[in-house]
Amino acid sequence: MARGFHIGDVFVPGRVLTAPMTGVSDLPFRRAASKAGAAYVATERVACDSFARGRPDVVRRAAVGDGLPLMVIQLVGRDPEWIAEGARLAERAARVSPALEDVPVVAAWSGRRAMTPDGLPAVGAVPGVEGLEVAAGFSSIGMVTIPAACRRLVEGGAEAFDPARFA
Repeated sequence: MARGFHIGDVFVPGRVLTAPMTGVSDLPFRRAASKAGAAYVATERVACDSFARGRPDVVRRAAVGDGLPLMVIQLVGRDPEWIAEGARLAERAARVSPALEDVPVVAAWSGRRAMTPDGLPAVGAVPGVEGLEVAAGFSSIGMVTIPAACRRLVEGGAEAFDPARFA
């Protein structure tokens, strides 16, 4: 069984990735997920303008934490100026962590919320990537829709969620 997988030229060790979940994926959650074997952890959504203004609850959402694996700070906003400032602050936050001192910021991206073309989540094995299973595409309503997706996985009827429909 594979101990990791590739996304392009990048090898991701392990087989568990966590998705950002508002009200759930705070720093203690990310540390617990990492300890349990997650190779990738993501923050909750961090509003760029509030982050740049130093709002304490938003700054806590962006906390990086030493010893975490591949880390994503999920920045959101509409104004390009605030997004740029949020990205600068996120990069600076990563530099504060000695464990991340030499880790490059690989990319910055902005766009709409992540969801699949048909609006249904993708849950299951990813064709052509041995050992990778996903539960993704829940957009910003994952906390509401994940229980129904799990029920379908257990009781049947999850064929509509098969990631192979996009292959």
